[in-house]
Amino acid sequence: MSESLRFDVHALALRAGGAVSGRVLFDGLALTVGAGDRWVVLGPNGAGKSSLLAAMAGVFPLARGDVTLQGRALRQWRPEALADWRAWCPQFWADPFPSTVVETAAIATRRGAWWSPTGDEPAEVLRVLDELDLAALAHADVRHLSGGERQRVAVATALLQGTPLVLLDEPASHLDLAHQRLLLGVLTLRASQGRAVVASLHDVNLAWDLASHAVLLDGGGGALAGARDAVMTPANLSKAFGVPIDRVEVCGQVRFWVGPLQVVSR
Repeated sequence: MSESLRFDVHALALRAGGAVSGRVLFDGLALTVGAGDRWVVLGPNGAGKSSLLAAMAGVFPLARGDVTLQGRALRQWRPEALADWRAWCPQFWADPFPSTVVETAAIATRRGAWWSPTGDEPAEVLRVLDELDLAALAHADVRHLSGGERQRVAVATALLQGTPLVLLDEPASHLDLAHQRLLLGVLTLRASQGRAVVASLHDVNLAWDLASHAVLLDGGGGALAGARDAVMTPANLSKAFGVPIDRVEVCGQVRFWVGPLQVVSR
């Protein structure tokens, strides 16, 4: 795809559940995602991270504002055309019938055509599975995987869609420390190759290491978006999460330290 990615969020407001009567999650959010960008979405539970990712995927109602791809509102795109531009990996999934890891991942490469395994699996599928430490599980039933293993299959499936924009809702959930760092490397590599990544994360340090840009939702209707260093400040993070957060340097790297719980005596 020769056309460069242009993805914009304009004065966006979302309500809980997408309902007109739902509480306002945030209002007035604006951002631009370009090729090679690595955006992270941060905020407390219920702030609207998953709803924002779904809205950016075109599957969540907007209360106000708009989301545009290549200058056109997402609602104006046919689903099959939109699928050529963005991949969306939601936070939850269901596996109602038997399917191997390689069969599940290969679906993303076929655009509606069922791939029948013949023992000659697509090389690109096997390469991405290996990249995410899933090669040994290629023929395992996805219903029998651990949470972290299944999470990596979901990420692999999104990456195999081959889109310029990848939207990942909590891709590090269930992952152990080694696989969190593996995921970070995989996503950073994709961005270096010109693909844009937007991922919601709970781990502030993991988010810092991944991000070039950040969205910070405060859970009270407020939202900040911009360059990572401008958004992910101790003051902004402390306010959003309601706990004291400080920035320190450890072994030459920036880390965020969460202060101890302060118990108020009565």
